[in-house]
Amino acid sequence: MPESDVGNPVGALLLLGATICLLAAMYVVCYTFFMANWEGCESWNRRTGLDAEIAEEERVKDLRK
Repeated sequence: MPESDVGNPVGALLLLGATICLLAAMYVVCYTFFMANWEGCESWNRRTGLDAEIAEEERVKDLRK
């Protein structure tokens, strides 16, 4: 009869493997949805009116103050 205070290494490895597989599957699903909906920086800047060069110039000006 196995002792009750001793861990089960096979069960622990199975649980670890299942956790890693679950995390990997969640990553793949989220990344797939993100890439399917990503339009790129150019369309984002056009839609929002933001420009990376202007924002960088303003940041440098604020740092010099």
